[in-house]
Amino acid sequence: MKKQKVSEGEWSTLIKHGVVSDDGKIWWPSKEAMNGEAYMKTLKKTDKPGPEAYLPAREFLRPYMVYFVNCENVLLEDVTIRNSPKFVFYPNSCTNLTMRGVTIYNDWWAQNGDGIDISACHNVVIYKCNVNAGDDGICMKASTKKGSDGPVLQDVMVAGCTVLRAHGGFVIGSNTDGGMQDIFVTDCNFVGTDAGIRVKSNPGRGGLVKNIYISNINMKDIRNEAVVFETTYEDAPAGKIKDNSEDAKNDKIPQFTEFYISNVTCAGAKKAISINGLQEMPITKINFENVNITADEGYENTNTAEINFKSVKLTTRNGVKSY
Repeated sequence: MKKQKVSEGEWSTLIKHGVVSDDGKIWWPSKEAMNGEAYMKTLKKTDKPGPEAYLPAREFLRPYMVYFVNCENVLLEDVTIRNSPKFVFYPNSCTNLTMRGVTIYNDWWAQNGDGIDISACHNVVIYKCNVNAGDDGICMKASTKKGSDGPVLQDVMVAGCTVLRAHGGFVIGSNTDGGMQDIFVTDCNFVGTDAGIRVKSNPGRGGLVKNIYISNINMKDIRNEAVVFETTYEDAPAGKIKDNSEDAKNDKIPQFTEFYISNVTCAGAKKAISINGLQEMPITKINFENVNITADEGYENTNTAEINFKSVKLTTRNGVKSY
């Protein structure tokens, strides 16, 4: 747990057991958990380590709560899944997946406590689900698969969902290198999330993301950006600093294009819209229509092209700006 995510009282109670990092910022349940990452690196130098070799890192290695791989015709309905050590629900390479009336819950301070991560799946429906997460709420992921033809994540519908206390309400990325397209998000509520609509990746993990349709979204009390596109996302383990210098040499460059965002309202955010692309790969063809956002700050962009506004109203502390 990160100290910054809990109150002083909660932190004082927590550190009565377990161990704290040298800088005093990260709590771990045991010394073995804290040193687990370093131990795992030593195993990489071992030739085919057996199961017993992983026991010293047992308290460091956190499983997903529900993890489906290469499954077909999956239905989750009217169930509650909560308090996961890591991602709560993580279907990977599945086809014909339906979630209906599902409640997902992790405390907001849960490290890597993503709610729903849809990874490299086809034909997905997420309908009338409620999510409270310690990381991304409803997230799309697309890592490269051997032998894949076209985008590995395709044909997804998210409708009638509510997300509370997550890093993002609806999220794309950060791994998008397998490509994704034809994603539809509609009739959703995001309340108190760090970001509302969040699209993120970085060199080394990026790919083509296009044909994304987001409509009829209501947001309130967003802590940072109501809508954000970022292609220099820094993903680092707790207590670490991410260095993207090596990733930049990789040919997996994020390409975000052909997004259609319409009928969106937001009552309260730190920033309304932020779109920041790469010089070598600008973010293009992002279309906003019938958008009304109240925020402290308005619109910022770097390295973009063909950003289109139609009937967009941004109300900030500096006044009202209409596009």
